[in-house]
Amino acid sequence: MTSTNLLDEFIRHLRIERGLAQRTEETYLYHLKSYAEFLTKQCRSPAEATRDDVLAYLERRKNDGLRGASIFAAAIAIRQFQRFLFNRGAAACDPTTGMRLPRYKQRLPEPLTNAEMEKLLAMPTGGKFHLVRIRAALQLLYSAGLRASELVGLKLGQLDIKEGWVRAHGKGGRERILPLGPRTQRSLADYLSARQKRFPGEREILFLSYRGRPISRTDFWRQLRELARRAGLKTEIHPHKIRHSAATRLMEGGANLRVVQEFLGHRSVLSTQRYTHVSAAFMRRACEKAHPQF
Repeated sequence: MTSTNLLDEFIRHLRIERGLAQRTEETYLYHLKSYAEFLTKQCRSPAEATRDDVLAYLERRKNDGLRGASIFAAAIAIRQFQRFLFNRGAAACDPTTGMRLPRYKQRLPEPLTNAEMEKLLAMPTGGKFHLVRIRAALQLLYSAGLRASELVGLKLGQLDIKEGWVRAHGKGGRERILPLGPRTQRSLADYLSARQKRFPGEREILFLSYRGRPISRTDFWRQLRELARRAGLKTEIHPHKIRHSAATRLMEGGANLRVVQEFLGHRSVLSTQRYTHVSAAFMRRACEKAHPQF
C-alpha cells in the first residue's frame, strides 16, 4: 500500500472513529504529508519507518526553523500515525514506542486589560454590513470565549438570541451551551436584521461575507487586527487572545476552575490551568482580602 493510501486510511480513522475536529484533522494532514515526502526521499514508506527516520525528520524540521510547538505537534501526529499502522497490521513495528516527545515551553498570550478590551469592543461603529457583522462576531467571541474555528463555523440553528444561548461545537465534536450577555444579544440581533436585508435567502452559516459566503478564520483574524490598529492597541491581537482574556476575566470575577473549564470546552482541567491567567493586581487584591499578613 502506498504512503498516500496509508495516510488516507488514517485521516478517515481520525474523522470517523475518533471524531476529531476538522482543524485538528488538517493539522495532522499537514505534518504527515511532509513526513511521508521525507520518507519517500529516503526510499521508504511509513510502514517501513525506523526510529532513526522519525528522529531525522524532526531534526530536519527543527533545522528548517519550525518552532517548538510545531515540532511537538508534528511528533504527536507521527506517533499517532505510526501507532495506527502497527495496530492495523500495516507495519511490523511502531518506531515511536517509548520515544520521548520533544519538549517545548508553552507560551500563553497575555490577556487584554479591561480597558484595552473595551477599546476594541467600541471600535466597530456604523451601520455598514461588515461593521455590524464584525461588531456582533467580536462581542460573541468575547462573551462566549469561543475558538475562532467555532465562531466562523456557527450555524443559525446554534443560536438562540431571545433566550441568550449559543451551542458551540468544540474539539472532538464536543458540544457546550454558553450564555450570552445583553450587549452581545443586541449586537447579534442587529447583525441578523442586516443579514436578512442583504441576504434574504436561506443560508446556514451565521457569519457571512459581503458576498454572502462564510467568512474564514483568516478573514476574521485580518479584520480583528485592523480593529486593534484603529483602536490604538500596541499588543498583537488574535482570536485566541480574546478567548484567553474572557477566561481571565471569569477567573478574576470569582468563577471557579470547573466553570471556566466548561466555558472553554476543555476535556481536562489541566488544560484550563494552562490557559487561565491571574494578573498580579488581582492576586494582590485577593491577598489583601484574605491573607493575615496583609
